[in-house]
Amino acid sequence: MITTICLNPCFDKTVEIDEIQFGQVNRLKNVRMDLGGKGLNVAIVAKRLGHETECLGIMGEIGSRDLTAMMDQEGLRHHFLTVPGRIRTNVKICTRDRSGVTELNEPGTPVNESQLNAFLEMAKEHTAGSDMVVLTGSLPPGCPPGTYRDMMSAIGNKKCVIDTEGKELEACVKAHPFLIKPNLKEMEKTLGIELRTMRAIRDGALLLIKLGAQHAVISMGAMGAMYVDNDKTLFAPALRVEARSTVGAGDAMIGGMLAGYETEGSIEKAFRYGVAAGAASVMTEGTQLIRKDDFEHLLDQVRIQEV
Repeated sequence: MITTICLNPCFDKTVEIDEIQFGQVNRLKNVRMDLGGKGLNVAIVAKRLGHETECLGIMGEIGSRDLTAMMDQEGLRHHFLTVPGRIRTNVKICTRDRSGVTELNEPGTPVNESQLNAFLEMAKEHTAGSDMVVLTGSLPPGCPPGTYRDMMSAIGNKKCVIDTEGKELEACVKAHPFLIKPNLKEMEKTLGIELRTMRAIRDGALLLIKLGAQHAVISMGAMGAMYVDNDKTLFAPALRVEARSTVGAGDAMIGGMLAGYETEGSIEKAFRYGVAAGAASVMTEGTQLIRKDDFEHLLDQVRIQEV
């Protein structure tokens, strides 16, 4: 069983326009709404690849019925603590020239100490039978520093996967997570340095390994991806695909790696699954994540080399 934690779920509203005219009326060409939040994205990807998953989280009561219906439509197992407030909506603005995605993300429903403690008790119960637990995504207002680290301690001896940045990642690393998956910008922010060469990126990952992480995967966009542990460094060049949206690609990579680990029993072999899932994700519009057929087609194209 794979369990993901999503403390700040959202509705992802993707809009398409010819170009953004600031200070003017902009006419939208296409609009779609998906459920969002990194923990939900990871769970959905792993489930679409055939693995048993469950998502735990906290959500505001306003919008909870719609979010629940969308999770049910995916066939996703879920247990969320409902608190006063409204589920946030994040807007992704895509221009038709594919020049990039502009994101407008709301902060989310505030939570207090009592609500966090109630969630921790729920998480202890529902992760009891899980092999792996994923803690990822932004924290809602009201969460103290070290929230993810404290959750790792509360749920006990699990293989924890962490995808966060800055001080939160620093705190989690010292609690010895099984896997961390920052992207390049997140790792630079955490370490407070620019990483401009492959060797510098590897050395940065090794520093996080020395601080306590067991395995690290760094997603680097068009530069590819890197896997690092104490013994080896693996590199996977980026796959050549038609990129429609990079939103959610990192979440898809984690979901793919979890599926690969469940299948292969090796985190190194799972790296190939993660690369394929990340590439499959960018082939879809907006925040639609992956199609299984795309993933299976790309899996054989992944090339891993030791560096």
